[in-house]
Amino acid sequence: MRKILLFPTMVLLLQGCSVFSEITALRKCEFRLHSLQEPRLCGIGVSQKRSWKDFSFLEGQQIAATLLNSSLPFEILVNLEVRNPGSKLAAVNTIHWIAFVEDVQVAQGTVIQRVEIPPSHGSVLIPMLLQTDLFEFLEKGHPRSMLNFALSLVSAKDRSSQVSLMIKPSVMVGKRTIPYPGYFTLTREFSAGD
Repeated sequence: MRKILLFPTMVLLLQGCSVFSEITALRKCEFRLHSLQEPRLCGIGVSQKRSWKDFSFLEGQQIAATLLNSSLPFEILVNLEVRNPGSKLAAVNTIHWIAFVEDVQVAQGTVIQRVEIPPSHGSVLIPMLLQTDLFEFLEKGHPRSMLNFALSLVSAKDRSSQVSLMIKPSVMVGKRTIPYPGYFTLTREFSAGD
């Protein structure tokens, strides 16, 4: 009888040790904004646009019609890189994020997906889809920031905008979520063709 009870207890202890090891390893991980891909303005891909002249007549009409409806939808794929310099496997189950353009909060969300980061400088990319309506920020008194951002998407000139993320990763322990202690900020300059 004693052996039967001892086995489940040992299994729980070993699972607890591996989870504790993952939490400890996560604290050593390095996070960075790796890349921004596939920007879309009003549903139109703008990564290959270098000026407003690169938009077709129909694309111009689509943007104008959207603006007339008090909307300027924008989305971009943000790739978050996590690197594990430690000697143990690290894992993250949830990442809460808040996105900023030129210090103006434009979106927030949560990625719910278990991602394991291999040890010894292993790294993984975690894609996050940022979606927002830039029009509401034009109306709220942030027109310069949002216009500079929109122009940096379609201008070959030396225009750039700063995109930053505040992130807070979490790990699951059993059925309980253990969050990283506080948010931290990642920043990247974004310009046309980036």
